[in-house]
Amino acid sequence: MSLVTRKMAHSARGAQGLPRGVSGRDASGSVFRRSEEIGTSGYNPAVPQRIRIAGGGISGLAAAVLLARRGVSVEVYDRHRGGGGRFAGGWQVLENGSSDLDAFEELRAMGLEPEFPAIRATRALFLDGLGRTFEVGSATPYAYFVRRGGGEGSLDAWLRTLALDAGVILREGEAAPPDAEVIASGPRQADGVARELVFTSDLPDTIAVMFDPAVTPTGYAYLFCLGGHGTFGVAQVRRVNRLGGARDAAWRRFREVLGEFAVRGEREHGQFMNFCAPRHLRAADGRWYVGEAAAVQDFLFGLGNRLALRSAALAAEGIAGRWDDVAFRTGLLRPMRTTIALRFAYERMGRRAFTVFCRRASRGDFRRFLIRLQRPGAAKDALARLVMAAWRERRGCRHAPVCSWCRERES
Repeated sequence: MSLVTRKMAHSARGAQGLPRGVSGRDASGSVFRRSEEIGTSGYNPAVPQRIRIAGGGISGLAAAVLLARRGVSVEVYDRHRGGGGRFAGGWQVLENGSSDLDAFEELRAMGLEPEFPAIRATRALFLDGLGRTFEVGSATPYAYFVRRGGGEGSLDAWLRTLALDAGVILREGEAAPPDAEVIASGPRQADGVARELVFTSDLPDTIAVMFDPAVTPTGYAYLFCLGGHGTFGVAQVRRVNRLGGARDAAWRRFREVLGEFAVRGEREHGQFMNFCAPRHLRAADGRWYVGEAAAVQDFLFGLGNRLALRSAALAAEGIAGRWDDVAFRTGLLRPMRTTIALRFAYERMGRRAFTVFCRRASRGDFRRFLIRLQRPGAAKDALARLVMAAWRERRGCRHAPVCSWCRERES
């Protein structure tokens, strides 16, 4: 049974067959056959003996671990020595509010025991655009805060250790061969941009998020300080030319609310996200795309770590001959389409609407609030279809060849 759908009944599986444009041969030229006889849709090729992965981020490493444990010889090519890519050791979110299933339990179901340092987040402070603050809380974590980058204690370092233990060959500082079987090389275009400051501080543990469309139109600002390690940032998907002014205004507001605190060893850097609705994780040329290379991302808040790992598990199953189309559509594609509908609503909210949002989030269990907000449904599906028709890129897509829809780029 698929890693992602251990709890689903076999009777719920579909038989969608090969994705459009994919031939009956794998990337190496060997013939593979349909696999209805094992109750999954897609492929049942002989498991390849060698896989080369372009990219050493979390999706590439996770796929490498899962394949190596099946006896496949795996090589990971990472342009960055020491891992971690573009991340500078700041706090990132492993979201836990899009599904009833806890993110750590999902990792365990994949076969990845979560033995990395993580902060269980059950409290946060929201700031609106009218000068008000709201405290939110949940009985169980609405998110796990993890460090990203190549340093010890990061999510990347944990996966790197698992990969080495599984016998994966890491080729750091080397360009991947152009015919690598798995592409995990990160975003291909910027559909959203963030500017971040990573620092150390004496600020007590704080998770604060500001929703003010007058300061961060189409986005938000955040300040996380946990165990003396701080990350401040502003993120937007439109009007990104205003990001510098938004950073300065948000920083002043956080200082006004939280008071003075030390900022030491600061490092400033940029982040960006990309998003599309993939038709599959396997392209017409037989190569697999995972994580940000497949533009797998939450389009509402731009949180991609959990979906990246989920895509890696799905691709590893597919490469091993057990592609699960039902798991792809229900566990990846439909939740992503739901965030398109929510993104449309988010960008039309004004200051008073965000005040209502913050107030409602603070009046009950915040994790349950997030799960209800992001739960797919018929109304969200219908809105997503309308939004996708209106927002569709018509000037040529820059995403991976698995893209079936992406938003028109901002002029």
